Amino acid sequence: MTRTQHLSKRAKWIVYTTTAIVFPNFFAFVIGSILLGGDALNGYVKSGHFFVCSHGSCSEVSAATWSYSYWHAIAAMAGIVLVMLEVATLTYLKEITYEHKYGA
Repeated sequence: MTRTQHLSKRAKWIVYTTTAIVFPNFFAFVIGSILLGGDALNGYVKSGHFFVCSHGSCSEVSAATWSYSYWHAIAAMAGIVLVMLEVATLTYLKEITYEHKYGA
């Protein structure tokens, strides 16, 4: 089974523009988390010390770095959700259509 899709001009403009912003931001978040040793969403604050965590390992960072990591994580996740909502809405509005083909 193959599936082809068709996007209207409006759908292409909306989805491609958002994707061009969202995915580089998401990958920047991933790279930043790797370099920091984790992210603030998995981290914690204890007694005025700020920690970013990943896979059970935590690293202490400054308050500013922790805040940056926290808001960058929120923005990265919100961007992914935004793209999914756009695709769902545009599919519902028939701006994105799918054609299923069966056979060889």
